[in-house]
This record gives sequence, C-alpha cells and structure tokens, in this order.
Amino acid sequence: MLIDSHCHINSDELRPDARAVIMRAMDADVRRMVIVGCDYEDSCEAAAMAGDFPQYGLYASVGIHPHEARRYPDIPPEFSRIIQNKRVVAIGETGLDYHYDHSPRDVQKRMFELHLKFAEDNNMPVILHIRDAMNDAMEILTVHRGVKMLFHCYSGGLEYLNEVIGMGGMCAFGGAITWDGKNSEELREVVRRIPAGNILCETDSPYMTPSPFRGKRNEPSYVRYVYEAIAHERSISLQELAGIVEGNARRFFGWE
Repeated sequence: MLIDSHCHINSDELRPDARAVIMRAMDADVRRMVIVGCDYEDSCEAAAMAGDFPQYGLYASVGIHPHEARRYPDIPPEFSRIIQNKRVVAIGETGLDYHYDHSPRDVQKRMFELHLKFAEDNNMPVILHIRDAMNDAMEILTVHRGVKMLFHCYSGGLEYLNEVIGMGGMCAFGGAITWDGKNSEELREVVRRIPAGNILCETDSPYMTPSPFRGKRNEPSYVRYVYEAIAHERSISLQELAGIVEGNARRFFGWE
C-alpha cells in the first residue's frame, strides 16, 4: 500500500477530473491520500471530498497557507466544527514562505503561531509549508515542541535535519527527489541519512511532478516514483519502504 501524504485534488487543475484521478491512484496501489487545505474554501472542499470518497482512503487537512495569511485576521471559527469530521486528520498547510512573500512576514508568523496553538488545543498534527524561512520557523516551532509536525516538501537540507529530527519532525519528500540538479542531489543525501521513522512520501499534486513526467500535471498515482527513488537511495525494496511509510503515516495521522 502506498500513501500520498499531501495532495490537492481540490485544486482547479484536478477537481474537474477528481474521480478519475482517485481511481488511477487506486490502480497504482495508493490507498491513503491526504487532501490539503490552503484557505477556508479550499479546506471546506478538502473535508467534503474526504467525506464523499471514504472508501478510497481519502482524508483531509484544514489550514491557511502563508500565501493567504494576509486575508485572515484569525483562524476561521468554522474550523473548530470541521475538525470534528473524522476524515479531517491534520491542521495545515501552514507556515512561512519567504520565497514569494505573498503575505507580509509578520502576518505569516502570527498566522503560523495561531495554527500551532489551534493544533495544540485540539491535539492534532500540523502540516508545515516552510520555504526559505527555516531559521524563523524553527524559532517558532521550538516554543511548540509538543505538536506533531510534518515538514511538507522538506527543504531544510542537511543543515537543519538533526534539529528537525530532534523535535520529532516528520519529513515528506516529493517529486523533487527524482529531478536532476544540485538541490535534488542534496535532497537525496538527506533521504539517505534520515531515520526511517521520520519519512513520508507525497506528490503535492498537481505541482512538483516527478520525472519522467516533469512539466505535466502531477497526480497522486505518481507517488510511486517518489517511493522508488527513496527506496533506491536507501538500498531497500519498494515493499519494505511502503511498510515503513505506512507505519509512519498511521502514527502521525492517527488513522486505523
């Protein structure tokens, strides 16, 4: 069984084709998919999709992406109701994105901290989006060390790996692990060094498409290419890695 810990079937690119996308994932042995929310409407749709397709292993998270933080003075109060849905298994994606700075950095930090407090109050894990902001992110996370955290598309390199692991952080790897280039080579070195118990796999579909489909629309069925790349780097079988990731995901998200 394969797991896509981060996908956007609720995106404009995948929504019109959602059922076919889900069925292709099932055909590729992807039995668990977490549909991730990025704003209020997006989060509501993620929860609704997870409820519509429970037989296909769909789950959801709800959150405000750092790009959207400027639009919200607080956590939407409706999130307190939505997270009562058993198919909603995490808060996020939330965090800091200093690469684009679509929201002012002080606004991003405030919204990030609000999400972490919301997760603490509701005993839920958090999906993190951290880009070009690891120093500030780790400073904030140190205050919230008790929260279960998943670094989506981990980009902290070897520099931050020990600190992330020391905080109990999970690291999800996606299509970039299959690409050529210096950054991807460092990512492969991270994959070789990270403890097995801290690994998850994702697509971030419709984005971050793995080779050999780079440049085309990504979808959850392509998470197999991520698994294959990680298994190769760690010199283990795909089946062994699948068992490791399945256990990690169950422990992190709390599903049966």
